[in-house]
Amino acid sequence: MKATMKLAVTAGCATLAPVLFLSASLGAVLGTDGARDAGGASGSLACTATGTPTGSVAGYDRDQIANAATIVAVGKQRGVPEYGWVIAIATAITESRLRNLDYGDRDSLGLFQQRPSMGWGTRAQILDAAYAATQFYRRLVALPNWQQTGLAPAAQAVQRSGFPERYAQHEQEARHIVGALTGVSCVPAPPSPSNTSWVTPVAGRCTSGFGPRSGEFHRGQDIAAPIGTPIVAASNGRVIASGPASGYGLWVRIEHAQGVITTYGHNNRNFVAVGQSVHAGQPIAEVGNRGESTGPHVHFQVEPGGQPTDPVAFYQQQHAPRLCDL
Repeated sequence: MKATMKLAVTAGCATLAPVLFLSASLGAVLGTDGARDAGGASGSLACTATGTPTGSVAGYDRDQIANAATIVAVGKQRGVPEYGWVIAIATAITESRLRNLDYGDRDSLGLFQQRPSMGWGTRAQILDAAYAATQFYRRLVALPNWQQTGLAPAAQAVQRSGFPERYAQHEQEARHIVGALTGVSCVPAPPSPSNTSWVTPVAGRCTSGFGPRSGEFHRGQDIAAPIGTPIVAASNGRVIASGPASGYGLWVRIEHAQGVITTYGHNNRNFVAVGQSVHAGQPIAEVGNRGESTGPHVHFQVEPGGQPTDPVAFYQQQHAPRLCDL
């Protein structure tokens, strides 16, 4: 089995002056159909789900199993224990019968019937199955002792459903599906050829832009997204800084071709180390709210020749994807 999927969500940062670095779409899951896009937002993290189901799953068709494979693969990639996959699958069965629905109660959408109005992300993001699974897991593992609370209470704490008793009804189905998909995994993959030069570092909304602000000068573009949203390298390059930095909280800096340097600030966690080579679209950190920050976002800074420039204009000049949603 081979499937392609996309991972993939208002905030700002204080004006940051130069500082010293302080320390180091799912394809056919059970067949040979072509790749399919799950409605991901631009700037999503591309990865490949690979593996073969170890058993049949009666009562579920190709699309449902493809969605289940996404949920399991994302859980594996994020290091969530297997019981978390069972909770996620049972929740998706309850909410959508493992269908990536583009409708629901009020503004509910997708596999988990997440709502843009409740801060789960944009419509396009929620309809990206991998993004939706990522957001479910992010909230699940943030619960104290979630592995000891039982499936229904854990699912309810994440979803806050008006019918919390429903989740437990699908635990055995979920365990059967997870058992059939234990061979699934998600591994990073290079972006498509059209986007190999510059890609969007995170799917999110443009907030504070480049230029004068409150009597000072803001040197980057803030992109708002929930804490834990993956941040990816904007282009191929080498990590020159990764760790704490004054004002930025936790940052990553990457040197690219032609002397261009990109900075990603206020991170929750970093995934890369100084000296490491990275490729465009590779996960390097998670969105956070560290340092001089007024809400979860990434401060994205571009410095051609060591001089900060407007990242939005830079992306336009590179004929790259739109940097963030307005």
